[in-house]
Amino acid sequence: MTQGAIIFAQNNSAVDYIKLAVFAASRIRQYLDIPVSIVTDSPDWLAHAYPDHGFDQIIIIGYSDTTQYKKFHDGTIASKTAEWKNLTRDQVYDLTPYDRTLVIDSDYILNSSVFKPAMDNHYDFQIYSKSMDLASWRPTDEFYRINQYSIPFYWATTFIFEKNSVTQAFFDLIVYIKSNWLYFRTLYGIVDAKFRNDFAFSIAIHIMNGKTNGQFAVELPGKMTYSKDKDILINTDGNKMKFLVEKKDHIGEYTLVKTTGLDVHVMNKISLSRYIDGGSGV
Repeated sequence: MTQGAIIFAQNNSAVDYIKLAVFAASRIRQYLDIPVSIVTDSPDWLAHAYPDHGFDQIIIIGYSDTTQYKKFHDGTIASKTAEWKNLTRDQVYDLTPYDRTLVIDSDYILNSSVFKPAMDNHYDFQIYSKSMDLASWRPTDEFYRINQYSIPFYWATTFIFEKNSVTQAFFDLIVYIKSNWLYFRTLYGIVDAKFRNDFAFSIAIHIMNGKTNGQFAVELPGKMTYSKDKDILINTDGNKMKFLVEKKDHIGEYTLVKTTGLDVHVMNKISLSRYIDGGSGV
């Protein structure tokens, strides 16, 4: 059975996702020792800017025009608004060249081999619902349920699946949910009109579980650790990371937070990009 990782990378005017994917892939190879493939609509930029990228395969998708836009924060003060290309994740079942696949966002930085045993498990689908914010004071309700009265929240940021008829049905269901997003977001009480993979995955898991506490989705090891886009990545050193985390009720002020051996979802992609360029995210 073949194993590997997939990273989606579609650039916009605010973020070079391909740059982030190249960096994230190097960490995957370092800590998990598995091949990594990229899914992108900009293969020419990959070849031109990062000729030594090391990807196992380059999987090309067509440019998908979308009216979805998002504000990309860079700490508590600066931000940019840019196109948000997040509509291709549901295609991963057909795109992956592997029998068992780790799907990971380009801003999810590995600092451990915690996923190694998960890659050898024979579960259909593994994903995070449990999470931890590096800022202990921030409310986390938005990552517990998709609204306060609704179903559990699952992170589409990273997951592992095995190709079989069950997971094929799951991804077909996500395609259906995306195609009927207005209906499903109304049914599940989602206020934001923008399509989000996290919400679509949460809804699909709920349905796959028979709308009960079923066993379709198995929890990945540990918790999803994240820093929000109001925080700033300073640097990484081996398996250590340093962040400036926003301070409560003090806009523009931060607290230094250090991590060791923790995989971190770095939502401030702009500071991550600066770090990759010059070794400092500030």
